[in-house]
Amino acid sequence: MTEAKTKEKTEQAGMFIYWLPADEIEAAKARLDGDGFHLSQVALTPCQVLKAEADKVVHAPPEIWSGFCSRQGSWYRSSHRNGQHLLAAARRLPAWLDAYLDVEMVETDFRPEQLPTEDELEALVDAREYRDRRPDDWEKVSRWDPLLLKIFFTVNGFWRRGDHMKRHWVGHRANHANFLAKRFVGEVDGEEVAYSVTNNSGVCSSCAEFFNVVSPDDRKLVRACPGSVSFGGAKRDVYYDVRPVGPAGRGKNESGSTGEAGG
Repeated sequence: MTEAKTKEKTEQAGMFIYWLPADEIEAAKARLDGDGFHLSQVALTPCQVLKAEADKVVHAPPEIWSGFCSRQGSWYRSSHRNGQHLLAAARRLPAWLDAYLDVEMVETDFRPEQLPTEDELEALVDAREYRDRRPDDWEKVSRWDPLLLKIFFTVNGFWRRGDHMKRHWVGHRANHANFLAKRFVGEVDGEEVAYSVTNNSGVCSSCAEFFNVVSPDDRKLVRACPGSVSFGGAKRDVYYDVRPVGPAGRGKNESGSTGEAGG
């Protein structure tokens, strides 16, 4: 296990993440509206909930995980959250929703002393914790994925002309693997916390960690994927402290399964 030192954490912009069962979401939305909150629903990706601000609460329904980022959404579909609805708010919502509060996200000034080498990334991908818990669909790359990612990541400035999916594929997998295997950790508030092991250009589907789908009992230091920056407004070169704070996240999904992506 490798431990990285961190400077004193500076908490800045926060985000509160809630998960609600399907049979309670409409009543909750109506009550929030009555309490003066303005609700909107994402149109393309789950990470768009990160655009919540002030009294604006953003909702991601289950089907959004099977849309634009369907392969990446396999982390959600294979988890205890499958079938549940995601709400994000820039401030804590009224106390009647406390039972559904799962995570508080804040920006930090965390910086690992160094990132893993290519060999260390490969070793993470070979870790049993990752191999046993990764969703089947996550590594089923379609013939279109490399082209789409190449275009998208190049246009938004994350990849350079010579970059391609093959170069970053090990990082895409290793980032999730480290939150499962916890090979590379930093110290925050006296606690060993796993962190993203590449720059933003090598991260894919950070939503799985931002919204506490992967390793839901564990605190995490997460860098945003290019999609979260482009669609959700997350910041580049920032580690977000994703801290489980509530009882939500320890229950069953609607089918009665207790399966988790890395729980």
